[in-house]
Amino acid sequence: RRPPSKMSLLALLSRAYLPPRFYSIPTRAAAPRLCTDGGDVKGEEDWRDVRARLVAMEQLEQADPDAPPGLSSPVVSGAPVYETPLIERGSVILGGTQQEFGFALRQQYFHKSVMLLLQHDDAFTRGIILNRPSAMELDGWRVWFGGDVAEGGLFHGNGRAGGTREIVCLHSLTSDAATRLSMPVIRGVQYTTLEGAQALVASGEAERSSFWLFVGYAGWAPKQLQGEVERDSWCA
Repeated sequence: RRPPSKMSLLALLSRAYLPPRFYSIPTRAAAPRLCTDGGDVKGEEDWRDVRARLVAMEQLEQADPDAPPGLSSPVVSGAPVYETPLIERGSVILGGTQQEFGFALRQQYFHKSVMLLLQHDDAFTRGIILNRPSAMELDGWRVWFGGDVAEGGLFHGNGRAGGTREIVCLHSLTSDAATRLSMPVIRGVQYTTLEGAQALVASGEAERSSFWLFVGYAGWAPKQLQGEVERDSWCA
């Protein structure tokens, strides 16, 4: 079986680029599992599905007050992409365009950026920019600009490289070996280190095209990102 490619990973995340709508997902007989840590459980719905269905029910009722209630509705059984003030691991946030608080003049790499949050807790928030490709390679791997923290000077030109460099390799692999070497983001999307990706390729568990490689990340102090969302620097 051919390992999932980077294109299949992009397809999983691409729903965030689209206007809110409903996507069909099968209704399972098993009771939903409410994973407070946002973890991924194979074959089970997690709490994101439950919340998405509740949002879908509310939107359906607003659009058609006479529609019969219940999760059995073919529209409600979908999982919509919707705007929310809630920030959590796996959230996709969009860089604002407002002049006062946007990033058009300062930190231009955030302007109209699409950011995936890999970590969000009481101590720190960390995310990577999904739409900043580059023509650069690292040990033969095509790299994308993930953010201005821990990028090791890679994107500053010759003579300025150095310092800490953090590499994130997104993938949608499902093998046991890939799961052991990875951290979950949302269901179907995980990340590992460059060393982990290289080990999976060397063992035949994956191909280079299975990974989306980012150098650097964006970071926020506690409650900092929430404040930026509330003043419309970001749309969550």
